[in-house]
Amino acid sequence: MRRQPQEIKFKPGGQKSSATSLPAPIGGLNGRDSIANMPANDAVVLENWFPRSTSVEVRKGYTAWNTFTGVCQSIICYNGLTARKVFPAVKNGGTYSLYDGTSAGALSTAVVGGGGATVEALTSTRFDYANFGTSGGQFLTAVNGTDGALQYDGTTWSVSTISGATTSTFFTVGVYKRRLFFGVKNSLKIWYLPIDSITGAATAYELGPLFKYGGSLNSIITVTDQSNSGNSDYIGFLSTEGEVVAYTGADPSSSTDWFLAAHFRIGRPVVKGNSAWIKWGTDALIACADGIYPIRQAIAEEQATAGIAVTNKIRNFINQDVTLHGGRQGWKLMLHPNGQKLVLNVPTAEDVSARQWVMNSETGAWCKYTGWDAMTFETSYDTLWMGMNGKMVKADSDTTDGGTSIICDGWQAYNYFGKRGQVKHMKLLRPVIAVDGAFNLGVSINVDYKDSGAPYLEPIATSTGDPWGGIWSVAWGGAAVAYGGYHGLRGVGKAISPRVKVQTSANLVWSASDLVYEYGGVLA
Repeated sequence: MRRQPQEIKFKPGGQKSSATSLPAPIGGLNGRDSIANMPANDAVVLENWFPRSTSVEVRKGYTAWNTFTGVCQSIICYNGLTARKVFPAVKNGGTYSLYDGTSAGALSTAVVGGGGATVEALTSTRFDYANFGTSGGQFLTAVNGTDGALQYDGTTWSVSTISGATTSTFFTVGVYKRRLFFGVKNSLKIWYLPIDSITGAATAYELGPLFKYGGSLNSIITVTDQSNSGNSDYIGFLSTEGEVVAYTGADPSSSTDWFLAAHFRIGRPVVKGNSAWIKWGTDALIACADGIYPIRQAIAEEQATAGIAVTNKIRNFINQDVTLHGGRQGWKLMLHPNGQKLVLNVPTAEDVSARQWVMNSETGAWCKYTGWDAMTFETSYDTLWMGMNGKMVKADSDTTDGGTSIICDGWQAYNYFGKRGQVKHMKLLRPVIAVDGAFNLGVSINVDYKDSGAPYLEPIATSTGDPWGGIWSVAWGGAAVAYGGYHGLRGVGKAISPRVKVQTSANLVWSASDLVYEYGGVLA
């Protein structure tokens, strides 16, 4: 009897493909964990995508404000009782100028320094400053470690009349317990003024015997400790070796009102003065060679360990940047409360180019910004000012970088889709996007920890008409529309990582990635 092949029955319409949806990488950039062991919400690359709590969005750009000849190396903001002023400090070759940039436009006449040495000749534009109120009004004091200390009263700049000390040696200034404190460059000495005073006779205080690791003074830091007995204010003196001596009390000349409260060590600070630290609620954050640390928690731990750094997830990136760029001027730690951002500026070429590590201050998720060649940052009245070569701009304020579209790249964490040993043959990827204008899009897949490179960008046609058909009496305002087109993929592997790249001058939000694939054999 002839043997017949068994008839294979196939059910028409039987499902061959599977699908899954991954959230956008709201956990932010992860440079700490192995790429084989990252949380699903994290990203291997997250460039110019800012992570929110439910989605990631194209970062904001900047709008032009002031133009000038030279490089803006620092920005001074005066916050008076009724007026606010902003002053870019600009180096142009061997000419150093402080301009009034409160009004938008081109700047050419210095209010301090400049070619005519207005008020006084300047030899540096890397300033530290503090706003300080007295019974005589609201003042600003600025120092740079080279020129005489400056004073501003809301109307007029002048050379400070502090006596008893050489103010040209003051490189940083802090406010604590109604006093101004000044740090002396290349020393472990401070000077302080009488209470509620902007001028007058300064008194010296020698800190050298307390610092057993040597170095010189780096920064003057203030924090508040909250306890059951109430709030206690502390002033900390940070050395260039990362050693911190903290005091409490109000009068350094009094043995009964000035006490040594803590003495500990953290990482070496990457920049001097007030650029190295920011207030963080009642705490303070310090930018060190091994990360950004909260000083109160470091006091409690009696040391700074990687686990308490707010940069814990990107510590390897920070370490690499310090190794490559740590000797350059332009490092700056800045908080932008209105934008919910903590910014660490990294000068990749001094006075030429930079990039930023940016954290969502609510979620703690990090990303990287490129395209902002910032020399410095400052905040005033919800505005994030950014100093650049030839201009000062309002950062985090527009959908373009001064008219240039923004390019974003997001490489999500690898995912096994619940089946670690199963091969997936990837077919389609659909990024779930909301956008209010034109954009270019590129999608790709990385499999089994192999980098296939950034995807190629292609223009995407989006709906631009009135979705309501003209039934309203006002013109359509162009609100965001959903885009969710599927794109063909090539990739076979067990671990899958989607990559989404966009270029746009619009508001664009990426919420999820939908993937379609087929399972293969376990040993394929």
